[in-house]
Parts: sequence; structure tokens; C-alpha cells
Amino acid sequence: MLGELTKTEIESVLTSSAIGRIGCCTNQTVLVVPVTYTYDGEFIIGHTEEGMKIDMLRQNPECCFEVDIIENISNWKSVIAWGTFEELEGEGAKAALDKLIRKLASHMPSETSQPSRMGPGSTQRATTQGKNSIIYRIRLKEKTGRYEKQ
Repeated sequence: MLGELTKTEIESVLTSSAIGRIGCCTNQTVLVVPVTYTYDGEFIIGHTEEGMKIDMLRQNPECCFEVDIIENISNWKSVIAWGTFEELEGEGAKAALDKLIRKLASHMPSETSQPSRMGPGSTQRATTQGKNSIIYRIRLKEKTGRYEKQ
């Protein structure tokens, strides 16, 4: 059976997941990339570094965010949300990064995702990657969700 998720189910999908996809576009280029994130009920919060995604989001901050929970091909939930990208700095970035680290702490098996490598002040990221992280949020404006259940 196919159906639409309720507002409560949409919030649950966004809150329970840690990996989503940002969709952005500029001129003739469309980009969809996976990201780790946390959701605080209003904003998608994430971190990244300089690159194509950030260049595109700076040019056009209107973007899309998508999350799936897939048990199998006949049992899944999917949420799509539209919003506006915002870079964070100073205390706002620190508070957002704290939320992100709390969310991702239990999902950090890889060396590159460790808290010591996140954030504007990360010396480890600066020395291993040559770039500092950008802390950002997406202010969600509209959300929709679908599901299939056998």
C-alpha cells in the first residue's frame, strides 16, 4: 500500500535519521549529494567543507533535502523538504555543531567523521584536509512524505 506520511511521521523520519541528501542547482547544473545531519524541529544542521556544493548553495540558497528509511523494496518511508541554506559562524556555529555532534556520536565509526575533525576550529581537519569545516543549516519551509508498506 502506498500512502502519504502524516506531519508527525514526517517529523519522526527527519528526527530519527542521520544521513540525508541535499539537492541544489545553479544555471545548468543540478547536484544531489549525501550528507550527515541533525534535525532540531526547525532546521537541518550539517557540516561540510569548501567545494561544489557550497559554491552552488552560496549562489542559490534555495534547496531541497531528502531522507529515506528503507527496510526493503516494499517497505520504506521518504521525506522531501524545501528550504533555504544558511552558513553559520561564531556562537551560532558552535551551538549547531554541538547539536550535530550529539546526534552523530553514536554513528561515528569512521576516522573522518570524528568530532575532533569537525568544526571551524579543528586543527586535525586543517592539517589533514587543508580546509576548515563550514557549519550550516537549512531553514525548512515545506515538507512532504510518502511511504509504501506491505
